[in-house]
Amino acid sequence: MTDIEQRLIAAARDGEWLTCAEPDDVVPAGLIRELLLGRHGELDAAGVRLRGARIDGMLNLNRVKASAGLTFTDCTIEEPITALYASLPSLIFNGGRCGGIHADSLHLDSVLFLRNGVRIIADSEPGAVRLVGAHIGGDLDLTGAEITNTAGPALAAGGLEVGGILIFRDGVRILGHGHRGAINLTGAHLASDFDMADTEITNATGPAVVLESAVVDGTFALWRNIRINGHDSGLDLRGAHFLGQFGLRDTEITCSAGIALDANSVKVDGSLMLKSEVRITGRDEASTVNLLGGRISGIVELTDTTITNPAGPAITADRVRIGGDLTLRGRTRLSAGGNGSAIEMAGAHVERFSCDKTVVLETKSAPVLDLRDAAVGVAVGLPHSALCPDRGRGTTCEHKALVRLEHFSYASLASRWDWEEWLHVIRCHTPAYHASGYQRLAAVERAAGHDGTVRRILMAQQTDLRRRSPRSLGGRLTRWFHWLWGVLAGYGYRARRTAAALLLVLVVAGAIGWWAGQVSTRPGHLVAERVASAPVGAGTPCSTVELVGLGLDRGLPLAMTGMRARCDLDTASRKGQAFTAAIWLVQLAVWGLATLALAGYTNLVRKPG
Repeated sequence: MTDIEQRLIAAARDGEWLTCAEPDDVVPAGLIRELLLGRHGELDAAGVRLRGARIDGMLNLNRVKASAGLTFTDCTIEEPITALYASLPSLIFNGGRCGGIHADSLHLDSVLFLRNGVRIIADSEPGAVRLVGAHIGGDLDLTGAEITNTAGPALAAGGLEVGGILIFRDGVRILGHGHRGAINLTGAHLASDFDMADTEITNATGPAVVLESAVVDGTFALWRNIRINGHDSGLDLRGAHFLGQFGLRDTEITCSAGIALDANSVKVDGSLMLKSEVRITGRDEASTVNLLGGRISGIVELTDTTITNPAGPAITADRVRIGGDLTLRGRTRLSAGGNGSAIEMAGAHVERFSCDKTVVLETKSAPVLDLRDAAVGVAVGLPHSALCPDRGRGTTCEHKALVRLEHFSYASLASRWDWEEWLHVIRCHTPAYHASGYQRLAAVERAAGHDGTVRRILMAQQTDLRRRSPRSLGGRLTRWFHWLWGVLAGYGYRARRTAAALLLVLVVAGAIGWWAGQVSTRPGHLVAERVASAPVGAGTPCSTVELVGLGLDRGLPLAMTGMRARCDLDTASRKGQAFTAAIWLVQLAVWGLATLALAGYTNLVRKPG
C-alpha cells in the first residue's frame, strides 16, 4: 500500500482532510469505494475528504450505501463518476475538474454541491451530470459551476427530488447539446425554491432549460444577470406547477427557432412577475411567451419588459385564468410579426386588465390585442397610446391600431376611460362590425343608470352596422329604409324625433290640402273645391281652414276631421289624381312613423344587429 493510500485511510478514520500537494499524489478510485463500503474500518462522520488530489481510474460508486459522505475540493477526476442507486449522506465538489457524474437514482440524505468553479466537461449523450430519479434531501447547489456537454444534456435530472433549494449563482455556465435540453428537469420536484442569478445557459441545437411537468413548492426566481439561449425553446415550463411566486428580473431568454418561454398549461399559485429589464425573444408562429391554458392565482405584471417575435404573437394567453390583475407597466414593449397580435387572450379570464400609456404594442398587420371571448371580472383599461394616442371620441380616426373585442365582457371601465372613448375604440379600432362590443358597453352603462348614454350607444351600433356590414341588412331598398329609420326615429331610441317627424308629415298633409285649393284644373275649377252636397254648392273654392282640414283628413288614416263632406279633391282630373297620390304617400309615411313610434315605445326594435 502506497503512502498516499495510507494517509487517505487515516484521514478518513480521523475526520481529517487529505491534502495532496505533489503531482505524484494520485489516489486510486477503487480505494475511495472501499472506504465508503467500510472495508478499511469505520469512518468518521465527516466522511472521505480530499483536497488537490488526482483520482486515478473510474470511480464506481454504483449501489454503494455509506454512512459517510464524500467531498472533493480542487481535485482532478478525469473519468466520469458513476453512482447509480448509491446512498450517501452527502456529495460535494468544490472547484476542480471532473469528467462527468452519472448518478441515476442516487439518494443523498443531505446536499449535493457542484460549486466554487468546478468544471465538468463531457462528450456524453446520456448527460454530463445525470441525476435522473435521484433524491437529494438538502440543497442542490451549483454556485459558480461550469458544466459542458458537446453530445447531450449538461444536467439531465428528470424526476429529481430536491428537499432544499436548487441554486444557480455566481457565474454558472451551462452548455448542452441536443433535443433534451442543456438542463432537463422534466417531472422534477423541488420542495423549496428555484434560485438563479449570474447564470448563462446555452443549447444551440435544442431547448435550453426544460422544466416540463415539474413542481416547485417555493419561489421560482430568475433575478439577476440571467442569459438563457436555446434553439427551439428557451425555458420550457409546460404543465409545471409553482406553489409560490414566479419572477423574472434582469433576465434575457432567446430562442432562435421556437417559443422562448413556453408555459402551456402552467399553474402558479402565487403571482407571475416579469420586472426590470426582462428581454424575451423567440421566433415561432405560435408565440414567444406561451401561457395557453395557464392558471395563475395571483397577479400577472409586466414592468419594463420587452417581448419580441418576428414570426407571430408576442404573448399567447388563450384560455388563461388569472385570479388577480393583469398589468402592463413602464417601458414594456411587445412586438409581434406575421399574423400575430401583441397579446392574444381569446377565452381568457382576469379580474382586472390595465395598461399604462407608456406601454408599446406593435404588430405587422394583425390587431394589437385579441380579446375574443375574454372576460374581465372587474375593470378594463386598454392602452391609449397603443390604440388611439389622441384618445378620440368621433366616428372616424386616422390611427390604424386595432383590437378584437368579439364577445369580450367586463364589469366596468377603468377610471381613466370614459364611455365615449371606448365607443370610439369599438367603432374605429376593431377590424369589423360586431354587435357584442356595443351590447356590452350598453350593459355596463345601463347598470350604472345612464339610460341616455345607452340609447346613444345603441344608435351608434346601428349606424356602424350600416356602415361596415351593409349586406347583413339586405338589399339596397332595405338599407335605404334602415337609413331613413335612423334619421326619422333614431332606430327606435329617439321617440321625440319620431314625434317631430310625424308632426312634420301632418304639416305636409295640411300644406298639400291648402296647395290643392290653389291649383286650377279647368276654367272656374280647382283641384280642391266644394263638393256637390255642400250647402254652398259644387265648384266653389274652399276656405283656408277647409283646405288644411282636407289635407289632414286625407293624410290621417284613422282620424277623420269631416272636411271631406264639404271640400274634397277632384280625382277626375290629372292634377287631382297627382295630389291624391301625394296624399297617399303622406298616409304611408304616417303609418310608418306610427309603427316606428309604437315599436320604439314597446322596445320591439331594440335588438342586436
